[in-house]
Amino acid sequence: MQSNFWVNLHHFLYVTARARRGLDANRPAVTRALEDTIGFNTLPPTLRVDWNESLTYYARAIAERDILFDSALVAVNIALSHIASDALGGAALERDLARALERAAPAYRALWWPRHDAANRRWMAAVRPLLDQHGDSAAAWEARVFAVAWPNEPVPVDVTAYANWAGAYTTEGPGHVTVSSLNADNQGTAAFETLFHEVLHTMDRPLFERYRSAAREQGKRMLRNPTHPFIFYTAGEVSRRLFPGHVPYAEAVGLWQRAQDLGAMRPLLQRHWQPWLDGQITLEEALRRIAADL
Repeated sequence: MQSNFWVNLHHFLYVTARARRGLDANRPAVTRALEDTIGFNTLPPTLRVDWNESLTYYARAIAERDILFDSALVAVNIALSHIASDALGGAALERDLARALERAAPAYRALWWPRHDAANRRWMAAVRPLLDQHGDSAAAWEARVFAVAWPNEPVPVDVTAYANWAGAYTTEGPGHVTVSSLNADNQGTAAFETLFHEVLHTMDRPLFERYRSAAREQGKRMLRNPTHPFIFYTAGEVSRRLFPGHVPYAEAVGLWQRAQDLGAMRPLLQRHWQPWLDGQITLEEALRRIAADL
């Protein structure tokens, strides 16, 4: 895990631009960025102008793009995550984007970065003891349930004040997690669950293949984002068992009720995936039963 200046700046500009455009209007993880302006008017006029010019660029050229699925933005995040200096240097970035980041950097460094970096470091310090105590158990459990080997190489995690509308997301090729330290839903044991949820996105291809085969044998069509319900349910149940009193994320935020496809899968997971988690049936049988009930 790291708290990287350039990754944080990029995401803060992104979510603020989206919020100003009225995108993700009902997503607190984004709209709270609009309130994060304390002290802005105390900055020198030149820094305020540069910041607003950069934000205008993001609103025009970046805000409507999906930071999770836009391959160019995924590449930007990976490139920024490797910059450890105060300058962008030779980072492979589109010229106008690099210029916007460089113009915004002095204002961000003077006003927001000290408190954003401090929040990121508090988040990492809070979750590390949980990882030290239960990380190996969670990794072994998730690897068994998804019938895959745990990754040999560490999965990089960029901790940012703001991430995207969901508060955390994962991209692949290579696997890379970005998680918000300020998102109220990512605190306490939920931070642990979030990390073990996100890493499952780098491990779910074999499950997808097995599930697709089971659905085809039953003549059924999988719902949208077919493995995501399995990830929510598994990471939530693993965390619940490791931390008594923990309420899984999807339950805590009412996601099972709000998201139609997730809600449709929940009773099937409770009925058929839970026995696999408990070691009562095989993975193939669990997926066969779920496909049959789709």
